Amino acid sequence: MLKAKAKNKKNKAVGTKFFNEGTQNQTILQHFWGNGKTFTASTLKDTLNIASPGARLTELRDAGFDVRMVESEAEGVGRPTATYKIMQRRVA
Repeated sequence: MLKAKAKNKKNKAVGTKFFNEGTQNQTILQHFWGNGKTFTASTLKDTLNIASPGARLTELRDAGFDVRMVESEAEGVGRPTATYKIMQRRVA
């Protein structure tokens, strides 16, 4: 019985309902969607090898994901680094 269930169970990577598995958008969802973790554009570039983080976040927003910029502290002089979070619920 367990083998039958295992065969019927598909590999459910997070975000594959919305984007193809292995794409940059799906990778972002895999790591940050709905788990409360925050990230910056440099985090996406350095750890996930996302080439254009701003474009990917815009694509996620266009697909209905609630990508929010959260409060962040300025580190030294200049603008504070934008910190983002992807909320669990999608925008209707």
